[in-house]
Parts: sequence; structure tokens; C-alpha cells
Amino acid sequence: MGISSWRVLGAEDPEFAQEAAAGQSGLVSQLRPLITELTKPGDLVFDPFAGWGTTLVACAAEGRLGVGIEINPSRAEEARQRVARYPEQRMLCGDARTPPLDPGTVDLVLCDLPYFGTHLDLEAPDPGQMYALRDYDAYLAALDEAFAAIARVMRPGAHAVIAVQNRRIADRFVPLAWDAARVLGRHLTLGDERVHLYDWPVKDDDDPMRTNRSHEYLLMARKQD
Repeated sequence: MGISSWRVLGAEDPEFAQEAAAGQSGLVSQLRPLITELTKPGDLVFDPFAGWGTTLVACAAEGRLGVGIEINPSRAEEARQRVARYPEQRMLCGDARTPPLDPGTVDLVLCDLPYFGTHLDLEAPDPGQMYALRDYDAYLAALDEAFAAIARVMRPGAHAVIAVQNRRIADRFVPLAWDAARVLGRHLTLGDERVHLYDWPVKDDDDPMRTNRSHEYLLMARKQD
């Protein structure tokens, strides 16, 4: 049975639609199909940029064990409270470049990258807080460190799904998804890309160089056996 390269995302799963999760926490319904496709019950799923813990909630819904790391202490605490009713899920405050996991133990890496050029965490003193980095080369270097560490904790044959968008920052187009794929390919074998489509409104704009950017790339990669 073939797999479509794109998927139109609908509403959140009713069970999780009213969850009090701060910020842009993503959709549990977006992640559950990927978890069931790429793992089996009891497998370990790792989110190195766990944010508000959406991946861990999706793991709980599908009977997988999840470990999430978030470098921002307040965000990590909010995520910990969110997943508290799922005791098998572990939400940690830490750096994706130094995950506290044994080598070769992770069955799936599933994450949404912290995007370059956002307005989050600009005062963060830790260089591992990628939202705060203003230099693009420094951001890609930090990403390279994180991907190297992530690859080390994956078992041979394990998959990674990295969600990322290209960015428009002011009047500049930043090919973040494509640059992230290039960096990821240094550490894992790229397999394909998928596209998630969002039903976002289109604003009136006569500039042909601007769209509503209602799509997101999923970089599909694998650790060689």
C-alpha cells in the first residue's frame, strides 16, 4: 500500500482539543499517524525540542514511551504539568545537544524544529536556545550539534521525522527546511519528504512573492543498520 507525499490536516482529536496547552503546541492528531506507522507498542519515541509536550501526549495515546527535552525551564514545566496524567511519559528540561539517553535506545525521533527568526526567548543566555540565535550560520551550527547527538541515541534502523518550514523574515526568504535537510543528511540517511497542509486563510496581498505559507515539510530520515 503506497503512502501519499502530502496530507491535509483537519481538526484536533476531540479528546485533546480542549487541553490547556500554552503557545503553539501543535496537534496530537498530526503526530499519532506517524507514531503508529513508524513504531510498535512499547517503543521509545524521543522529541529533542519538546516544547509544550504534544509528542508525549500523542505517544501516550498510542501506547508508546516518550521522552521529551525542552531547554526553556518555564515551558518544560508547563509541558510536565500537561503530561502529568501520563506517568509513563518523561518530560525533561535540558539541551538537545546533550540528551540523557543511552546510545542506540531510541526507536523514533519526532520533533518540530525551533524556527530561526521567531520572537521567542530573545533574552535567553544559553546558546543552546535556538529561538534566541540571530545569526543564521550560528543557528545551523547549533542544529548540526543537535542532530549529531540525536543520531547517537538512535538505534540502527530507527527513523527520524523532523517538521520544519521555510521562513520569510521581513522581506527575506530563508530556506530553513532545505538547509536543515542538508545538515540532517550529515548524520542520518535522508529518505524522502512529506508535506502537511494547513487550512489557513489567505490574506489580501498583491505581492506575488508572498503566500500564506500553509504547508510544512516533514524530513524523513533513517539511521543506517
